[in-house]
Amino acid sequence: MIKKSILFSLITISFLSCERECKLVPIPSNIFQLENLKKEYVFYSNIETISAKIIDRYEYYEKTSFKSPTNIRDCEHYKSYELDFKGEKILVSVRKYVSDSLELDVLAFGNCINLPSEKKIPEKELLLHKLYTFERDSDCDSSNSIIKKVILKGYLITSITTSENKTWIAK
Repeated sequence: MIKKSILFSLITISFLSCERECKLVPIPSNIFQLENLKKEYVFYSNIETISAKIIDRYEYYEKTSFKSPTNIRDCEHYKSYELDFKGEKILVSVRKYVSDSLELDVLAFGNCINLPSEKKIPEKELLLHKLYTFERDSDCDSSNSIIKKVILKGYLITSITTSENKTWIAK
């Protein structure tokens, strides 16, 4: 009796589970070039200069989706880099779930009740090197991060504003 119920459970789970191959084309390398990032960037504010280092680069391409009662995995392509700026970690990422749309995001603002929302942009727009602004929400605990605002040009950080209202511009 127990063997039959286990067998029935396994058959039921296999019917509820579904894995499929995705038709998702990866993020083109000319849109987000992890390999072309410098190891170190210089930022200046008035007469001060500091260097910030890229401490991690990450790329993940999930070619299949999988759904089961205990596990959900979606097709996606994800690229990111992490910058160490004055001891603070700034994570810039681009994620692709659908064929011609990207999600651009910055995580740098400490503990937030609501994470800053990513910006959904057409894939080709990232090539235009437009400016994208990400700011710390008022519900974020500012004691955990000095980062107040990050401005990207495309996927590259061009300026960082800290909680003491200093704006650091990338050279």
